[in-house]
Amino acid sequence: MKSKLRRHQRALYAPFGTLIFAILFVLLIGLACNTPTTESSNKTQIALNVQATQLAQSETQTAQAEAEADTEAKQQKEISDQQATLDAQSTKDAQAATQVALDVQATINAQPSDTPLPTNTPLPTNTPQPAGSQAQAPQQPPSDTQPTFNQAEFEAWMRSANILLFEDMAFLGYVQPALDAMSLNYVDVDDALGHFKTQLLSGGPGGQGWDLIISAKEAREQVSGEFYVYLNDALNAGSSIIIEEWNIDDIAAGKISVILGRCGVEFQRDWINIPLEQQLLFPINGDHPIHHFPNEGISLTNPTNNWQWDFFDLGDLLRLRPGSDAKLLWGARSAIKDSYATAVVCVDGRLIIQTYGSHSYGADRVVMMWSNYIYNALMARYEFLAAHQQQP
Repeated sequence: MKSKLRRHQRALYAPFGTLIFAILFVLLIGLACNTPTTESSNKTQIALNVQATQLAQSETQTAQAEAEADTEAKQQKEISDQQATLDAQSTKDAQAATQVALDVQATINAQPSDTPLPTNTPLPTNTPQPAGSQAQAPQQPPSDTQPTFNQAEFEAWMRSANILLFEDMAFLGYVQPALDAMSLNYVDVDDALGHFKTQLLSGGPGGQGWDLIISAKEAREQVSGEFYVYLNDALNAGSSIIIEEWNIDDIAAGKISVILGRCGVEFQRDWINIPLEQQLLFPINGDHPIHHFPNEGISLTNPTNNWQWDFFDLGDLLRLRPGSDAKLLWGARSAIKDSYATAVVCVDGRLIIQTYGSHSYGADRVVMMWSNYIYNALMARYEFLAAHQQQP
């Protein structure tokens, strides 16, 4: 009986034991599976977080780059706008400047000029000349727009012209022989600077002004400073001026600068330490009347080496300033037409400047050259008087 009961109990409890065992097995399996799953999930989450961080950083960098690009584009646009504004303003300024220049030029053209233009006046044919070749001036009919005068009247006026001579090579110079050969009257102060100043300030005989003033400084006298003020004043008054000045390199920044400026030339360099065979001067603008009237065929190719003892200082070289209408007469370079000049004529022929020493070349050439200077300077003075309706 007991044995059946036990069997009955075991049969009754057997399913419960199996059930409990199954539950425990399932729990064990679940625990075993849960452990790796959790670890894997954590790793996955970390990876996702890192990726999210990197993505956020990338998006931030992209946003910054886009912002910087926008800023740079705005700056470039501002610069372009400013440049366009400046270009437009520059164009307006240039147009305004051009219009002002045109207006000024129109005003100048509308006003009569104070300085007459050179005229093709017939030259006298019976003036005594120094020894040497002589050229006959062509006879040209007077122009209706140019001052006209009678040849005989000009000849008479030239004989009575008021001429002042300073020549520091007194009694040995070449200017006085040229004046004498032309049978002209003149006031000669020799090399006396005091008398020269007095005559310059006198206003000429009878206060009528000097028709021609010659300042021939060759023997290293001190014609400078105030004397060039007086000469410039005389030029303003209508006188013709001939200047021989070898020392411009030392005084170019002084009072003579006014005369050089109005002539349209400037100091280029000192003409010094030149071998004798290279001391040749060549005619520049060889068709100018000063090269032909009244004496023809003058050449300065016979250097004397006269000033070799004075540290070989032969004089100075000049060059044209931009826009100058001066005419170079003699130069140390045959092929150069705007510089290396040793003689120039300007101010409608009323101003002649020579920067070489006359005694550097033979007297037979230089006396004729001075006669041509004097003749053409007086002609320019006569034309000035005629153009200004003054009685020559």
